[in-house]
Amino acid sequence: MSTPPVDLSWSPPIWRCAAYAAGGAVLLVVAAVEDLAWRVASLDGAGRLLVGLVGLGLVALAVSDAVSRPTLRLGPGGIDYVEGLRRRHLPWAAVLGARSGTLTHGRRLVHLRTLEIETIDGPVLLSRRALGADPERVAEAVEELRLRLG
Repeated sequence: MSTPPVDLSWSPPIWRCAAYAAGGAVLLVVAAVEDLAWRVASLDGAGRLLVGLVGLGLVALAVSDAVSRPTLRLGPGGIDYVEGLRRRHLPWAAVLGARSGTLTHGRRLVHLRTLEIETIDGPVLLSRRALGADPERVAEAVEELRLRLG
């Protein structure tokens, strides 16, 4: 009895990429048009520069999220994931385990939910924002496929 082909993937929702791009474009227009910047928020030159930088950051984030889709893909041959600007593939034999966790920075009370995939090359950390899904459910799916296919 053969196992059915498996292809699961997770990535940021496309609507979020579009929202980042639209917000960034609006901020860039406000920063570029002096009269509009003055009417909207009474921005001087330095304020326009900061608004423009935030707009560029949002556009860059939208492009990064759109280009790196899917962030994580599970298939019969292993896992594919995005690491920085490149895509990596690991066979199931190289995957040692997966779990979800929370990174906490105590002073700022920042809690970041993550998926940690233990591999022979070291851990792979993917955030909830990058996955577009709950890391706990993704970890369960990775573990199930690792045990079944690995």
